[in-house]
Amino acid sequence: MSRDHYSAFYGWLLIVGVITFGAYLLWSFGLFAKLLTEDMTNLSSIILVLFCIITLYLGAAAWQLSRQVSYAASCAINDKSASSFSKKLPASWAGQHLTLLQWQREQSTHESESLLARLVERIHRGHASGWFFSDILMRLGLIGTVIGFVLMLSTVYQLKDNDIQALQQLLGTMGSGMQVALYTTLSGLGAAMLVSIQCQWLDRCADNLVSQIIELGMQDQQLSE
Repeated sequence: MSRDHYSAFYGWLLIVGVITFGAYLLWSFGLFAKLLTEDMTNLSSIILVLFCIITLYLGAAAWQLSRQVSYAASCAINDKSASSFSKKLPASWAGQHLTLLQWQREQSTHESESLLARLVERIHRGHASGWFFSDILMRLGLIGTVIGFVLMLSTVYQLKDNDIQALQQLLGTMGSGMQVALYTTLSGLGAAMLVSIQCQWLDRCADNLVSQIIELGMQDQQLSE
């Protein structure tokens, strides 16, 4: 097993390691404690839990992608038989794509673009939902922002006189609403950005795998001719 073949998973581990170190620093400064105690809507906690689940999902996608890179690398052509080459790993993405290419040549069809689109969709499918989840986290943060401003502005209508005590209570409630808005915005935008970084890395690795399988298909076609 070559390290280069599992670069997608190792890169994901490096990103998660940096995130974990940053989370430790935030915890040491007490930011997480404030998120848990001062956000009355608990949206910040929900965003953090969802972020952990999404990160594990992307980790599984990175592992699967790395395994497919290893499978594709093991499809080296060591003989003159293209058929045995395409059947070495029929369960892998590379093996399936090469088998379809061979069947296409036998049928004398010209639908290579559709096969290429199928290959790209198959390889990107494992982590494509990460971009959707990133958008969900961002929208949750914006929802918390709206809720915080609603809580802050709703207290203005409760002030019916110029009593100092009522004014102090009003300012305290407005401060709580502002905390909700700021903490949920920070949690949502931060989590969405970190998920996007992981998805961008997996997209890059997936594109490299697509290029590798295309090169294998060209080699297979040359041997067939």
